[in-house]
Order: sequence, then structure tokens, then C-alpha cells
Amino acid sequence: MTKAIKEALEKGKKRKFTQSVELAINFKNVKIESDDKLNLTLVLPKGRGKDTSIGVFAEGDMAVRAKKLTKYVLSAAEVNDYTKSRRKMRKFAESCEFFVAQPDMMANIGKKWGIVLGPRGKMPQPVPPTADLEPVFNRLKDTVAVRSKKNPTVHVPIGTENMSPGDLADNALAALDSLEQKIIKDKFDSVYVKTTMGEAVKVE
Repeated sequence: MTKAIKEALEKGKKRKFTQSVELAINFKNVKIESDDKLNLTLVLPKGRGKDTSIGVFAEGDMAVRAKKLTKYVLSAAEVNDYTKSRRKMRKFAESCEFFVAQPDMMANIGKKWGIVLGPRGKMPQPVPPTADLEPVFNRLKDTVAVRSKKNPTVHVPIGTENMSPGDLADNALAALDSLEQKIIKDKFDSVYVKTTMGEAVKVE
């Protein structure tokens, strides 16, 4: 794994932005839209190598504490107000990788925001209003979502080009281990690693 990652990093041309590094896993003999459908989150042991925006739906003290950690905080009134503009809702949904919410706001969010958040796999995770938000944020910032579509292939971010090959390899192996708990290894056809704009390198 480390060898393939090093090769992918060496082949990737330097860009004006920090490129992500990802795995592309191709499956065989799977029913990716039914029995073998994937919709899971993975915590990368060495982190994502970049900051991740977290959105919060909260009121009162929880909202005050959340605003110290993220600029993406909506109150119950704002949740309702945003529904007047689907474009505004979509923009907010795309601004964050993950969302959390007070449990008593979940029903209303599901009813009014489900059409925007649901297809993106971004329905918020309920968090008690008295919970310490910092460890929740830290865990989510090291988390990646893996969702299959129609093709028997999934792409899993494992970090950025600024991370060491060793740390990227640790993340890659952790991701593969999690996937093997959902789809048996015999159904793995091939695995490649690549940077955002770089050439794919097969993992032997």
C-alpha cells in the first residue's frame, strides 16, 4: 500500500491547491444498488489532513457554544426561514461535510430539510444539548462518508498530498478493513490510489 501511495504522490503534478488522496475500490459480483449497497462513515486513524466544516442546528446554550467552533449554525427559526429558498438550503447543505442537531429539532429538520440533506447523505446526527461539542467535532473532522451509487466502484478519501505516505497507508488500510466488514474480500476486484488531478496507481 505504501509503495502505491508513494508512486501516486510522485506522479501527481503540483497544483495551486492541496490535492486530496483517495482510494478507488472496484467490486465484482456485487448488487451495489441493493444487497451490497454502501452507506457508512469511517474514522481515519491519522485524520483527513485538512479542516472539515461541521453544521449545527441548535438553540440556546448549545447554539452559543457551537458558534465558537463553526460559523454554520442555524436556530429553529432559521431552519424554517431557509425553506423559503431551496437555493439557500442547498448552499448551506454543500457548505458542510457533516451536520449535528439537537434531538428536539430532528423531526422538523427531517420534514423540511430532508429533501435537500437526504439525497446528499447529510441528515444530521442527534447530539444532546448539554454535550461537549469539541470532541464531537474532532471525531467528525476525521470521518469520511462512503456511499455507493450505480457503478460497482466507491471512492474513499484517505487524506491529502501533504500527509506522509505512512499516515496515508494507515488510513487506507483502516478504510479497507471497514469496507471488508460490509463486502467480503472475495468481491474486491481491484484497488487504486490517486491524487485529485493525478494518475491512478494500482495497489498490488
